[in-house]
Amino acid sequence: MTERAIIEQATRLRRQREPHLVAMIVRAEGRRAGARMLLTQFRWITSSASGVRLEADLANTGWTRTQGGEPFLLHCDALASELCSAFGVDGEGAIEVLIERAGSPGRIDPLEIAERCLRVQRRGAVVTVIGGGKLGARVALVAGEDPIGDVTDPGLRGAMIDDARSALETGESGLRHYGAVDAYVEAILPPPRLFVFGTGNDAVPVVQLARAVGWDVAVCAHEPRNATRQRFSHADEVLMGSARDLAARVDECDRAVALVMAHRYDLDRDNLAALVRTRCRYIGVVGMRERLIRDVCAGGDARIHTPGVIGETAQEHALAIIAEIQAVLRHAPPHPVRMPFAVAV
Repeated sequence: MTERAIIEQATRLRRQREPHLVAMIVRAEGRRAGARMLLTQFRWITSSASGVRLEADLANTGWTRTQGGEPFLLHCDALASELCSAFGVDGEGAIEVLIERAGSPGRIDPLEIAERCLRVQRRGAVVTVIGGGKLGARVALVAGEDPIGDVTDPGLRGAMIDDARSALETGESGLRHYGAVDAYVEAILPPPRLFVFGTGNDAVPVVQLARAVGWDVAVCAHEPRNATRQRFSHADEVLMGSARDLAARVDECDRAVALVMAHRYDLDRDNLAALVRTRCRYIGVVGMRERLIRDVCAGGDARIHTPGVIGETAQEHALAIIAEIQAVLRHAPPHPVRMPFAVAV
């Protein structure tokens, strides 16, 4: 998944009409492709790199080689290249990086597609030719919309659209081969959108941490208070309304997760009852757990979790909650922590 930070950086550059290059790993031996960097004429920006200065070949020739709007491939030895180090790639093998100038007329901008997916909370997919054909030619698809693209061969275009639809379903990226043509299929998933049903002080670090890792965050309140917006300044939005109205907002999102933590039985009961009727992927109940879950859904619901409290501070509790949600979304439930020996502190 393309990181939210780099999507937002690219959006700002587009709005400011500042020319920039995009560098994306399209082949990586034994590693996942898809990491990106942004390079302007005056500085380089990235959310996927470690801070090492760019390889001279890219810094010196990138602007010249893309002057006509055509992209190029840069082959990098992972053992020697500073560019590989900047992408956080180490070990043996090599990578190939597609370098292109953003905003070239008639070309699809994958980061613009990703920004739309983030904004409307829908999945997307972009398929890019990286060998054997017109380098950088693409088809793109956003869920609920018609495909677009600049691939002219009908057979190739149809096969690429089919793979884009498959990526929408699976959320998986990877290389594809269409005879002599190689392409990189990138699934674009909107970030998880966390709905926090509660406005207590223990919800503040949850909101802050979720936003820091790139999630969308909505704080759900049952009544308007000026202090709520001030307390949750890190949230993308503060929503007011009934449990039913708020649940309808949850159902609009592709990757919705929720926490029930108002710590008032009547509010938590109504919110949980509304959430179990949505397609929310994770529902965490914090406090008053046993009675509340029994009263709302005695038959059980696999999406309901009771996040374990690890640590002593609200920040440590928030970290445990966010970690559990991430593990569930990745289909890797956390294992109990076992300490085989004592650690002196």
